[in-house]
Amino acid sequence: FFRRALGLLAALLIAAACLSAFAVIYQLDLRSGFENVLASMKRGPGFPVSLSEMNVHSLIPMGGDVAVFTSAGTYFYNTSGARMNSCLTSYRTPQAKAAGGKLLTYDLGGNGLRVDNKAKNLYNETAAGTLLAADLSETAALAVVETTPGATALVSAYNPRFELMYSWTVQDSYITGVSLSRRGEMMSCAGLTMEGQHILSLLRIHHFDQDEEAAKVPLSDEVIASMVWTDAGEIQVVTDKNLYLFSKEGEQLAKAALPGQPITFENIPGAVYIACGDHRDPGGITVLAYDGSLKQVGSASISRRLLSLNADGDHLLVLAEGELYLADPLLREMKPRGREDLYQVTLAGNHIYGLTPDGLIWDSL
Repeated sequence: FFRRALGLLAALLIAAACLSAFAVIYQLDLRSGFENVLASMKRGPGFPVSLSEMNVHSLIPMGGDVAVFTSAGTYFYNTSGARMNSCLTSYRTPQAKAAGGKLLTYDLGGNGLRVDNKAKNLYNETAAGTLLAADLSETAALAVVETTPGATALVSAYNPRFELMYSWTVQDSYITGVSLSRRGEMMSCAGLTMEGQHILSLLRIHHFDQDEEAAKVPLSDEVIASMVWTDAGEIQVVTDKNLYLFSKEGEQLAKAALPGQPITFENIPGAVYIACGDHRDPGGITVLAYDGSLKQVGSASISRRLLSLNADGDHLLVLAEGELYLADPLLREMKPRGREDLYQVTLAGNHIYGLTPDGLIWDSL
């Protein structure tokens, strides 16, 4: 009896372990991660990779690989120059966001939306209304904002298995942007309305385990340009006038006024980079670095026309006309890389991908 009971207990433990493993795989989507690993190992012809007849919007990092986001779709390449996946679309105003080894693309002002990994398509949706914004979290949770009859917008949030887990019908402001927390259990929306003769932006915060809106923060005479959630569950907000840091309950934790009209900016969890000025002026263009508390921690100047800023938390790429600079996060040192032919660039892991007249190139940091 004891041996039979012990055997039964062992069988139950094995079954429980199998069920737990299946639940973990199902929840974390380890299968998609494994598919990404296999795709990254595919051998290719090397670089440069010809991108002739492609109208490239941007280069999007996918781990150590890259997604070439074009007007006709997205093409995934690894460090060997192999094309891992092609996602063709007919979007009129395509938008893209990468997170958690997946890529979200959607048609702003249209109704098409899809999620892909490096190997295959994972999800397709044709929205009933017009798409206004969308976002993807690191855990692959998905948020979608669309028009809906009788309201200004409908905001829907889906879990990593693309099952609806939250829905909010907006009646009192237009929604111009949405950002999911890193784990996908909260979101912030950028609302826009009028208060008399003044524009009023609203930072609207929702927790998916609560029925009521967690916070609605007014920002008068400002327009929200970017929102990102930090690992600590705080929200970094960039407007046309200020930088803000808010708690998940909507409490203002920090504020920094912009030194002037920004040329461009880079807002990543734990850091913000702002570029302002004119390369034709004696002082040139100034790039300012702010830490996670919005304290200015560094600055640098360039005398060339600025094309883009690209940061990953450990490095900052400053792409100017005729030169690429690699800087540390505090801008204590900014080294030229000696590339005069780059017109787009991105950081991906320990690599730099860029576009030249010859096509897609790859280099190590």
